[in-house]
Amino acid sequence: MSSLTLSSLKAELQPRPPRELRVTSAEWEALLCDPVMAARVFFGGRLDAFQACRLRYYWWTQSVIDSSGVGSGKTIVDFLFLCLRCLLIPKHDGAIFYPSLGTGIQSFWDYFRQFSGNPAAKLFVSQLGNPLKVDAGEELDGDGTVHGSECYTAYFRNGNKLLMPAPSIALDSVRAASLTVNTLIIEEWAQIDKMSDAIDKQLIDRCRGASWNQHHAIWGNHIVYTAHAQNRTHPAAPRYFAHQRKIHAGNPMCANISYSYKDFSDLPSDAPGKSFKQHRRNEVTIATGESGDPAVWLGRGLGIWGVSGAGWFSEEAIVEGIKRGKEAGLLPALGKNQFEEKR
Repeated sequence: MSSLTLSSLKAELQPRPPRELRVTSAEWEALLCDPVMAARVFFGGRLDAFQACRLRYYWWTQSVIDSSGVGSGKTIVDFLFLCLRCLLIPKHDGAIFYPSLGTGIQSFWDYFRQFSGNPAAKLFVSQLGNPLKVDAGEELDGDGTVHGSECYTAYFRNGNKLLMPAPSIALDSVRAASLTVNTLIIEEWAQIDKMSDAIDKQLIDRCRGASWNQHHAIWGNHIVYTAHAQNRTHPAAPRYFAHQRKIHAGNPMCANISYSYKDFSDLPSDAPGKSFKQHRRNEVTIATGESGDPAVWLGRGLGIWGVSGAGWFSEEAIVEGIKRGKEAGLLPALGKNQFEEKR
């Protein structure tokens, strides 16, 4: 037998990752019902208590606005949430949108590289499946995903995929017009709302993929909005408070959540000898933020939709004045001449 034939035989005998997860129905149901356990099984790492709570909110609620402050570990939970839904739910695609593709590559897509070299995440890596060929302008990267100028894509062996398209916020995200997914995360949604009408005109409608049960807490399609909180006169505030009214009305499909760096606990982390607080809290960044504008830090650091005291009138006074003017049927005076004419 020739050496070439021996080499071919050895290649054929090499173990290959299974196309589908080899688990029993009971094991699959257990993973599907507890995403925190599933994250530990597939990725090997630990989540702090509040991060586990955040993941469960995402998993069991179809519309979530996460207003958590910076440095509270949103991005890793975004990654786990999207990947787990693609891994565990049949015929299920996910997508995440950033205002800038470069930001998404650095903060979100880099987790594929990190986990691809992590022995504890071998089960997850085994379920990433590269296509036989890529389109023009795309390339297979070492992290097991396809990189292109218009979209980054992760393919899973069960046929599902996770996409991160390049945005076109200035054009109201017209590039997303043909995209159809089951789970969608809109990162920095408050910034997108400030820049354009992309969320209402294009992005929300992308979450329209067929599901086994559109009203089910898990099977139904999910949309998650993530961005730190703003003040109440910000262009994103109407969406947030409209969502809050649905929650107050008893809608079980909606949730508004918020965490901050203060939620990191003294529980042991994956870093040897360190708690989550010691390992994850960046005290220098926190001290710098706290020394700035208190109203800005309230939203950016603590994740609270508060009032701003900047300007001649407080934000609370402005909001109350607008409310009373509407109740009285008054129109605003937009200039000095108009004010004098009314007199």
